[in-house]
Amino acid sequence: MPKILIVDDDAFARNGLRMYLESLGYQVSEAETVQSAWEVVLTAVPLLAVIDVLLPLQSNGRSTPLPTQPHGIELARQLKKSYPTMGIVLLSAHQEFERDVLQLAQQPLRSIAFLHKGGDMGRLQIALEEVQAGRTLFAQESINKFALATAVSTHFAPDERPWIEQAVAEFKFLSPREQEIAHLLSASHSSEHIAERLGLSKGSVDNIISRLYGRLGLTDMKIDAPGLRPLPILIKACLLYDIQHRS
Repeated sequence: MPKILIVDDDAFARNGLRMYLESLGYQVSEAETVQSAWEVVLTAVPLLAVIDVLLPLQSNGRSTPLPTQPHGIELARQLKKSYPTMGIVLLSAHQEFERDVLQLAQQPLRSIAFLHKGGDMGRLQIALEEVQAGRTLFAQESINKFALATAVSTHFAPDERPWIEQAVAEFKFLSPREQEIAHLLSASHSSEHIAERLGLSKGSVDNIISRLYGRLGLTDMKIDAPGLRPLPILIKACLLYDIQHRS
């Protein structure tokens, strides 16, 4: 069973999430603070994490203090830095922290979803499937796609921009399998892991990767932009495509 970590200082919310996730077949661990979350992760790294945006750093030993900062966002950032393939779903009931959460997408980080707390549980199941597939997902009602795409694009270097825009434009013409592998590759999964996940040989995956790079025009970079590498361009292109087409 895939391991998943719930990080929320609200015991009632944790219990509800745990029961739902266990019904989906996940092996669930729980934490109520940033400190206890790291204790769980360092013991056994989960495949996924569901994190409340508002979290206390640590317990005071008597009762959990009310969180006043969006520590869940920094926890997500640090988890992705240490474990790039970990899928993370951030939850928040507070609209004012939306901008802080969206900043994660501008770095860019992959396999992250953002949902409003208290929504349809089926949406959480979809989000977990999306991040496991290497995609980025945000609550449809919470974002202006154009504004977010523009904000993300401001972080692109001038020499990267035409290659990223070309890859985004061509992405929709990839086959479903090519898109699937592109997302997994952009989420830091190795070709060996992708092959195991999809039930393919490593050679087949490597051939598909080579083909999708060609279809996105990224193989031309060897001659026309020798200072750039295809994978960072693919990562940013996948993020931009997800914002524009999947959120």
